Amino acid sequence: MAANKFEATKFTGVRCRNHLTRRHGVQPDKYYVIRYKVKGRLKEEGLGWASQGWSPAKAHKVRSEIVANIKLGSGPQSLEEFRAIKDAEERAKVVERQARKTFAEAGEIYIDEYARNNKKSWQHDRTRFRLHLKPVIGTIVLDDLCFKHIEALKTTVAGKGLAKATVSQCLALTRQICNYSIQRGWLKSGNPVKGVRFPKLNNRRLRYCSAEEEGAFFGLAAERGYTDCHDICLLSLYTGMRMGEIFVLTRQDIDLVEDRIIIKGQSGADDGPKAGTSRVAYITEKIRPMLAYRVSRLKSVEALLFPGPSGEIRREIGQNFATLMKHLGWNEGVTDRRLKFCAHCFRHTFASRLVAKGVPLPVVKKMMGHATIQTTMRYTHTHDDQCRNAAQLLL
Repeated sequence: MAANKFEATKFTGVRCRNHLTRRHGVQPDKYYVIRYKVKGRLKEEGLGWASQGWSPAKAHKVRSEIVANIKLGSGPQSLEEFRAIKDAEERAKVVERQARKTFAEAGEIYIDEYARNNKKSWQHDRTRFRLHLKPVIGTIVLDDLCFKHIEALKTTVAGKGLAKATVSQCLALTRQICNYSIQRGWLKSGNPVKGVRFPKLNNRRLRYCSAEEEGAFFGLAAERGYTDCHDICLLSLYTGMRMGEIFVLTRQDIDLVEDRIIIKGQSGADDGPKAGTSRVAYITEKIRPMLAYRVSRLKSVEALLFPGPSGEIRREIGQNFATLMKHLGWNEGVTDRRLKFCAHCFRHTFASRLVAKGVPLPVVKKMMGHATIQTTMRYTHTHDDQCRNAAQLLL
């Protein structure tokens, strides 16, 4: 073949020329073109080099398809049209790959764009996602997720020796991410968590504070000068407020004229009422002196009633409570968390005492800020002596 001139090959309509210097293997690199007639006029189009994967046979196949399409009057009828279709197909594949998100990609978006702005517990979600979900099912494409993958996740998390509640929370988070992916159009095959059995939980606390323990706790707290711990627990015991609700109280929430505490609901906030709805707690003589003293010392209506060490909103009751528990020995040797005494037990005691006094459950529900009466009913178990006395009425 003469240098740099097109010459025919053994395939009809396929020509090639040698590169002047570049070689492909032991042969000179060859550039291929095809020739065919369109409406009686000869048309020539370049394909590419042998080093790019072209060969006389491959070039002939493309030419044959174009010629056949010209005769039929359908399909791509030139190399330019072939390339345009191929480019469109490649772009469609890229779009499809982008749409076929992995569980890890969908989870990160869910945490950052949805959970962060809508859930109080988003930071816990982020931790569970990165520690437990992502390592097990993170690389799986959403539409490929199925029942067996979720079961494998459940088995893996449970195999770490974590509590059943943690396993349930991981499954619930997986379900939420999949539901979000369905809404965004990333998951089209249905939620794979559907049909998966969650661990059966029994988180009902059995511990509450007796009158004797109340005296011992608050006496020791006062003796040691743990004023904040003392007052926070006292407020919880006589209002039923959650720790998170107490930590965000400000001066303007305390109405000493009407003897009311306004517990503001802030949906999506990190602190405040759990159900995100407002309610009222009532000030009794047990807590009035303490509240009046604290309010009198606050300079701003927005000042926190129980600020943290640096003036910030507290995240927990603090080390003083743990010190009191250690000194009192109430949790020594107790392994069942339902029987351990914690700060929440004061709220539990408030509800239990109301039930023991015969306060109707709907009233207790409202005072506790429960979303359902079923939650309130768990406090009825603490006074079995009422049932025993009722049974005696049949004698």
